[in-house]
Amino acid sequence: MRRAMFQGMRYLHSSPIKVHGYLTSRNCVIDARWVLKITDYGLPSFFEAQSIPPPNKTARDLLWTAPELLRNQTLQKRGTQTGDVYSFGIIMQEVVVRGEPFCMLSLSPEDIIQNVK
Repeated sequence: MRRAMFQGMRYLHSSPIKVHGYLTSRNCVIDARWVLKITDYGLPSFFEAQSIPPPNKTARDLLWTAPELLRNQTLQKRGTQTGDVYSFGIIMQEVVVRGEPFCMLSLSPEDIIQNVK
């Protein structure tokens, strides 16, 4: 499954879309044939092209967001390939520990985001 996700991200990064932007474990689904699919890709560029403000995110939604994107709202709206790699790493952490991001810490999502920034 990790390999399928890696291949999907490699394909996405070499496609015209270039960036997922909102990669989380919720965007990784398994189809009826047990094949991993990555969903919701290209949303940042869609929102930007349509002049639609991106939806507000809670601190919990930001747990998959790279520190450099947390510090820069403009980059956060568009997403970056390196940000996708960070999100991929957080998803791999979820797989290994079989828990939510940063579940080994006894901090609130708000505190985690503040420390990651």
